[in-house]
Amino acid sequence: MLRSLVAGILLAFAGSRANIARTILSCAGIVVGVGSLIAVVTAGDFGQRFATAYSEANAGRAATLMVGMWDTDVTDVAAFEEDLVRAGGVDVSLNTMLHGVSVRSGDQTIPDVEIRAVDATLGDIRRMTMTQGRWFTDADSESLAPVLVVNESLAGDMEDITRVQIGTDHWMDVRVVGVSSSSALDSGWYTAYLLRAPATEELIYGEAVETSQDGAAAPVTIKDPEYSVRIDPADPAATDPWGEVFTERILSASERWGGQDQESVMVYRADYAEEVNRVIGYLSVGLIGIAAITLTTGLLGVLNVGLVTVRERRRELATYRALGATRFTLFVAVVMEAVVVSLVAGVIALLGCWAVVAAGAAIVPSFIDLPPDVPIAIPPTAVLVGLGSAAGVGLLAGVIPALRALRSSVVAGLRE
Repeated sequence: MLRSLVAGILLAFAGSRANIARTILSCAGIVVGVGSLIAVVTAGDFGQRFATAYSEANAGRAATLMVGMWDTDVTDVAAFEEDLVRAGGVDVSLNTMLHGVSVRSGDQTIPDVEIRAVDATLGDIRRMTMTQGRWFTDADSESLAPVLVVNESLAGDMEDITRVQIGTDHWMDVRVVGVSSSSALDSGWYTAYLLRAPATEELIYGEAVETSQDGAAAPVTIKDPEYSVRIDPADPAATDPWGEVFTERILSASERWGGQDQESVMVYRADYAEEVNRVIGYLSVGLIGIAAITLTTGLLGVLNVGLVTVRERRRELATYRALGATRFTLFVAVVMEAVVVSLVAGVIALLGCWAVVAAGAAIVPSFIDLPPDVPIAIPPTAVLVGLGSAAGVGLLAGVIPALRALRSSVVAGLRE
């Protein structure tokens, strides 16, 4: 059987080389179909990676919740943050806007700067793309001066990024450690992230943290705080559109930090990973359907050419039978010829798609800022799907002509 299989494959290659015109005609439809399929898989893969990176940079990694308290005070910040972790928070970061804090660079006061007090863990919750410097580290909490990360717009309009001050009734020298890409989360044109640390407690909480008579730190109060909280995507709270599940969890022990009711708490999912994946899924299904129709057209073309070929090669196939070729050898020869043609078409389609994608990779970054880890490239899955579908189409298109070839009479074929 193995000998017959090898002989059939060799005959298939010989037949393909001997009928170049027929091979080219058979390739045309398959090239378009396989090329479409590779393009769809490549576009879907790039869209998935780009949308994920965009969502993570602008709204947070899956699943990120925004937790806010409105018109109320949290009387014990530490207890409240402990409850956020107890309620399911994997990473928790303060992410609240400071009011009445001004920024100046050199002798220039910059108006309308949105300053958000955050923790270093915000970098674990949200993808922070840095254009200069770095994001906060735990070591920055020990800095004697406040530490800032500013967005590109603010950094570009600063007179001197090494001489920056912030303050309310008096100015404090700060240290800028990084410049981040501007994002959709920047509700203002200028955004600065201020690291929560002992050096910034007065700016964030409004007054220095006092200590009790026994030397222990007194509970810290904060008004209208906002937090970014990343939870497990499998957590039921991640699929709750109104945030009621997470709200009930943190309110179950609210007497520890203020005894608030449900009306004063707002919880909602900030990232839109699910929506993006759903839209990409719908688009992929539609595009794959179009590619499948095109591929089916190519299959019919190969099938039609195969039937014509078998009719024209009756004498050749009968000669092979008369010289001792088995029926299985001829079956393999006819089927493999269709597979070879389809694979050749698949390789041509792959090369064409590679050229288009390479051109796109060179041109697109001039118009769109792509994340550094989201290159435009054909993924291995697209190669496997494209060549696999090409081989499958050839296999299906070769079976019917092969069966017809086996039913042909050897004697009748030799008389032609």
